[in-house]
Amino acid sequence: MNDNQSKNIIALLKSTNPDKRFVGNWSGTDHGKFFKGETNSWTVNRRLDGTFSVTFKTIHQDDTVTFLEDKGYWGVNNQDYYEFRESDEQADHYTFLFLSKDSIHFIINEKLQEEEPYNFIDFRMLLD
Repeated sequence: MNDNQSKNIIALLKSTNPDKRFVGNWSGTDHGKFFKGETNSWTVNRRLDGTFSVTFKTIHQDDTVTFLEDKGYWGVNNQDYYEFRESDEQADHYTFLFLSKDSIHFIINEKLQEEEPYNFIDFRMLLD
């Protein structure tokens, strides 16, 4: 992706109205759904200005553990959630459902495949 495409995505995300229900610190795991044999977990801080930071922890098949930090922009349009991480070439697009005020079920929006679509639940981190 070139700089112009990245700027267009960021401008689109910044133009969406912030959904305050998403703001705050959240955590989740994919329980090995994204890459077989790998478990990814994360903590994400979504801010009202449409920016976020995320830390990923990956436990690999050989039991090694790696960490990755990233940041980017997020936005909501109707039942669609978009997230653009600076390390990616395109925005991720999910549909979502609030299971409660403290848990959100995300399902990736991509063409149907034989497997269940990539999905996960983010849980609000209640800080003391």
